[in-house]
Amino acid sequence: MVRARTFIAASLLGTFCFLSRDGECTFLSSPSLVLKPTSLVTETRASVRTCCCHHPSYSYTLLKGTAVTADDGQLASPSNPWAKEDASLLRRSYRSDRVPSDIDFIVIGSGIGGLWLSACLSKFGYRCLVLEQHYTAGGLQHTFCRRGYEFVPGLHYIANLKLCQPLYEMVADPSVEIEYKKAGDSVSGDKGDCCSHDIKIGDLPLMYVREGVDNVRAELCRHFPDEANAIEKFLDIVEKAKWQAGQFATFKIFPRWLQFLTSQLLCSTYVKYASMTTEEALSDLTKDGRLKTVLSAFGGDLGENIEEGSFAMQAAVLGHVMEGCHYPEGGPVQFARGLVPTIRSAGGDVLVKARVDKITVENGRATGVRLSNGEIVRSRKGVVSDAGMQNTLKRLIPVHLVADGGPLSKLASHVERSSGGISHVFMFVGFNATNEELGLRSSSYYYIPCNASDQDLDASAIQDFYRDTLLDPNVEDVSAGIVFASAKDPKYSAISMPGKSTAIVFSEAKNEDFLALFDNEDDEDAALHDGILHGRRERPMRYKDAKELVQMKMLRSLLLNFPHLEPFIDIVEVGTPLTLAEYTLRTETLGLRHTPTRMCDMELRPDCAVPGLYFTGQDVAFAGWAGALTGAMVTAQCLLGYTLWDFVKKKTLMRDLGAGHIEDMIQQRVQEGTAQSLVEIVLEVMENAMRHLKRSIES
Repeated sequence: MVRARTFIAASLLGTFCFLSRDGECTFLSSPSLVLKPTSLVTETRASVRTCCCHHPSYSYTLLKGTAVTADDGQLASPSNPWAKEDASLLRRSYRSDRVPSDIDFIVIGSGIGGLWLSACLSKFGYRCLVLEQHYTAGGLQHTFCRRGYEFVPGLHYIANLKLCQPLYEMVADPSVEIEYKKAGDSVSGDKGDCCSHDIKIGDLPLMYVREGVDNVRAELCRHFPDEANAIEKFLDIVEKAKWQAGQFATFKIFPRWLQFLTSQLLCSTYVKYASMTTEEALSDLTKDGRLKTVLSAFGGDLGENIEEGSFAMQAAVLGHVMEGCHYPEGGPVQFARGLVPTIRSAGGDVLVKARVDKITVENGRATGVRLSNGEIVRSRKGVVSDAGMQNTLKRLIPVHLVADGGPLSKLASHVERSSGGISHVFMFVGFNATNEELGLRSSSYYYIPCNASDQDLDASAIQDFYRDTLLDPNVEDVSAGIVFASAKDPKYSAISMPGKSTAIVFSEAKNEDFLALFDNEDDEDAALHDGILHGRRERPMRYKDAKELVQMKMLRSLLLNFPHLEPFIDIVEVGTPLTLAEYTLRTETLGLRHTPTRMCDMELRPDCAVPGLYFTGQDVAFAGWAGALTGAMVTAQCLLGYTLWDFVKKKTLMRDLGAGHIEDMIQQRVQEGTAQSLVEIVLEVMENAMRHLKRSIES
């Protein structure tokens, strides 16, 4: 029953932050932050007790700083070595005379799912036009600047670099070489032990996630010596399950009848673990609530608690984190810098400030897009959306196509039942001292304030509590993830913002709490479009008050764990779910949910019932940077027409792009965790069918 999703939900994929347009950001100098002791909230609700046993308790009085309005002049630090290059590479604004002729595919959105797909298609001679509504390409991989500080809102780490790096490189411009820093071995504050994550749960001792299964096993057994058998079984299951999701997603390119057969027979082990919740998997191993809390911690990358989240995805995240975590030097925007040239080399382009209003459908086929300025752009072969399935069906598709009886009504119902993903608030902090001076580490720090001495710890209730009370001024604490981005990329940080360092603090939020601060709060579409989405009106005072409350709580979490940073705070800015909506048309950080229903749903495919309309990115596969890239690979194989016979002949996308050795490695790892004998497969298929039937009856 562990709700361990708040403090890390933004890490793998790529979280968000955007320039505010309504004076939302507040700059603080260190004298404006005043600390004073205050009493603790000792009882929150029946099963939840909050306390900070390892630190004194403080509340924070924040004096008014200078409000500023974002503008394009704050795109990069003056010291950014790529500033001039990015102006033409990543910030080429839309104009009708810049649209290439004879476009094969229009791709909506320039996240890794859209850019990788477009670069891959370009390798096969197709001309792609990527349209991005933001002022810079890269999606959630972009960076932004505030008063000399550069903040990286997206990717916080890449797990399994041995796989992810060659997948990126096989379609990227080879002249853009990316070096990677290993978490736990990047700055002087690290111990050189390749520790990627520090986990602090209430009064439990600090726990470290180090590279290697043996290190993880030893650390868990150090804290839970009586649970060694459960830990060993858990790690064994993780190794079996972590490679399965990609193969299940790949089978989505086949006709539906063949997809069903291959998924049930060749992915029976995946379906087994994907169709069970993490709670179901862990309950068979241990009754210790504290151990469940720790074992399920990385479920937050997917935005799910253990009662609702799919265990296969929980296993995939932790399993790959144990292989070590890395960070690209120069930040995740480097990926965009490497992919855009490939797209342009084939005659395509990537244009920004190009908000798509609708996908045009003529005679039942997607033929292009209509922009917010009224212009129509057409494509020869189709339109691909990297804007998310729910977003696309709800806002970009003509209504009659998704209405009851329409060709997309079935897909819309499947998307709707997996919608409602979590939202987040983010705080961006700049320090007027270097990583070395502050002793910052490159590992990510996850913090849940609670009394964790009870073995019956109900962390699900705790996480629910902090999410539900985020805007309650009577509750001081908030569960949070803390990432020192400058320490993950020390070389570039020293160049782009000398003498400075940065942190990002994030916590789960309810988007409806923020929508309720506006008129039309009962109608999300009306609220978003009535000025919130496009920043066309002044935010009400109650919204600004809510942001100040969030800022106070998140600073509390930061300074309770790192009190020595207080004198060096120079700038603080908070982003809310509505900030995300400003640039992505959605308030959910991670797209569709990662429940057993969603992770076994065979309708969430790259193609659909409208010819010429396709999807890419994380909703096709799973959340995160790696998930979005996987989704792009699946869509590419669909558009390029790969078949089951091609797979049998080993004529695959990876081999055609010169990465056959990577595919061999993946297949070997998949087979190691898959049922081998016919008897095992039959038993798993029967078990999966019974679990599906049980869930159907319960729902």
